[in-house]
Amino acid sequence: MKYTLGILDEESDQIELIEDCFSDDFSIVKIEFVNSIDDLLDIIKSEKIDIISIDYKLKDHNSGFPFNGDYFFSELLDKFGDFPAFVLTNDVENAKKESKKINPRFIVDKGTIHSFIDPKNEKMKTDFISELNLEIEVHKSKIESDIAELKELEVILEQGKSLDDKENRYLELNNKLSKSISGYDSLPHTYFSKDTNDRLDTLIKQTEDLLKKLG
Repeated sequence: MKYTLGILDEESDQIELIEDCFSDDFSIVKIEFVNSIDDLLDIIKSEKIDIISIDYKLKDHNSGFPFNGDYFFSELLDKFGDFPAFVLTNDVENAKKESKKINPRFIVDKGTIHSFIDPKNEKMKTDFISELNLEIEVHKSKIESDIAELKELEVILEQGKSLDDKENRYLELNNKLSKSISGYDSLPHTYFSKDTNDRLDTLIKQTEDLLKKLG
């Protein structure tokens, strides 16, 4: 089964080049414009995107994009946790200096991607694709592990027992998994001021709904 790669870029020729490079290994979703991070989150969810490539200079070429790629990258990670993503640029060193929120290892030279067209660079391309697949698999594995742990805590509650010192972990997992499928924290800030019993009742119901969504 192929994973799905989203390509967020303002230049159609760049999108086509990336698609040519990776269409044999990924299902491709082309994203030529988004007006906000909410738009991007909606596309990721609706298209079931597993990893996304984001152009660094989205505001160039009169594209109409309101922000550059580093904004969308940092907002995406803030909303979706450690969602697999990388930034493409023609100027890696400058991007590293300008973008304090992006781990340098997620900043990729466009020249590297362009070189994958040459059959002589097939091994380098294969290695890069393996890295992308690994990022996706690690992300999915973390989610599966969190789901399993949350289900174990749910069983404790179903048995009428108290979570005791595990309540905070229960809350953490619930919010973390909610972000992984929605991009937003599931609990309002006022939740934390409720009586403990009310909090647990709310959380149990929410967790039941969450686990249904996660399958």
